[in-house]
This record gives sequence, C-alpha cells and structure tokens, in this order.
Amino acid sequence: MRGDINNALAAIISNNSASSEPSTTQAYMLWADTSNNLLKLRNSSDNGWITIGATNTANLGLALLSGCTFTGEVIFNSTGSIQLPVGSSAQRPASPTNGDIRYNSSDHEVEAYKDGNWLNVGSGAGSTGGNNGLNAVFWENQLTVTHDYTITASRGAGSFGPVTVNAGITVTVPGSSTWTIV
Repeated sequence: MRGDINNALAAIISNNSASSEPSTTQAYMLWADTSNNLLKLRNSSDNGWITIGATNTANLGLALLSGCTFTGEVIFNSTGSIQLPVGSSAQRPASPTNGDIRYNSSDHEVEAYKDGNWLNVGSGAGSTGGNNGLNAVFWENQLTVTHDYTITASRGAGSFGPVTVNAGITVTVPGSSTWTIV
C-alpha cells in the first residue's frame, strides 16, 4: 500500500511524465508525454487525451494574451468579426511596420501602414444609391486629404470636389499618372 501511495505521489510530482500514457487515469489529470514532448490533459469522460501544448516550447507554444506573433496562416472560421486595435492619430505605434492595421478613432477610418504612411483602407462609401444599393450610380469620396498619398504609377485617379489638401500633406502624382477632380 505504501509503495502505491509513493508511486502515485511521484507521478503527481512529475506530471505523470513518461513515454507512454499512465495505466491508471482520471478525468482532468495531466500527462507529460516524453515521447513527443507534449503536455496532455485527460478529457472529462476519462476516455481520451487533449493536447495542451509542447513542453519544449516557451508558453507550451500557446498564444499569449498580448504581444504574440503568429507564423504561417491564421484562419478565422466564424461569421463574427475581428476586433482591430482602436486609437487616435496621436496613439499610432511609434515604430509601425508595413502591413500594420488599426481603426483610427480620430479619422473614423480603418487604416493600414504602407511604405512610411498610414493609409485609409476602403475609405469612402464607393458606389452607393437608394433602394438598398439597387440604384448604385453614385460614387462618394471624402473632401479633405488628411494623409500623404502617392497615386500608383501609370494609373488615373479621380475625385469629386472641391477637394482640400491639409497643410503639410502631399499628394504625389507621378509623370505617368493623372488625378482628375470633377
């Protein structure tokens, strides 16, 4: 009896670490599977193991609540939404990188960082109209340029005006491009 108790205590202390699963199991018990470096949890029915993470990886390879980095594809299988970070223009990251995306609460726009500039994503209503869009013949755009912008080379751009370019803001039109304001 004493030997069984000592063995059980030794198993608990080591998280039941072994290369094969424990012969006696209980719902919610842990097992450190040393054959593949995985920490596993016994399911509530006590008839299978749930892999928690890798014992040879920081944080068991699990995402932290803040500041984690994903490599590879991240797939969201949902009909809900992804909540973007929200902040004012003054609260933009100090050292952004290309591809950063956030909601700007000052401009009320989703913005992405590209080549040294924060650019609005999908700005403007686009082709709209009454009758739930069935009369989509109107194109709407903002009337004030609030961020530096470069029109893509060999492309034409159009805006409806009057359009104001804020002080200190530059709109660059390459020689092979045009910007028409109607």
